[in-house]
Amino acid sequence: MDTGELTDMARERVQTRADADTVAEIEKYQEEKNISESEAVRRLLRAGLDVKGYDGGEVAVADTALSVRNALLLGIVLLLTASLITELGVI
Repeated sequence: MDTGELTDMARERVQTRADADTVAEIEKYQEEKNISESEAVRRLLRAGLDVKGYDGGEVAVADTALSVRNALLLGIVLLLTASLITELGVI
């Protein structure tokens, strides 16, 4: 199982609730990439944050909950879209 990129950054625990459809998409991505659930969530979240222009710096506390949820959902959509495009041979 791929554990993803190892970094020197300490990891902190982030908890969230998600609807059944979102969990199913995370599990699908996890299985396709042969990675742990935690690594799948990290990758999807990072992809969403990168698209929104966050560079790993500070995020306002008031925006954190909504930003994390939106970033996770956006990351899922982007990665699934890329996977579908690749699968269809569009690119």
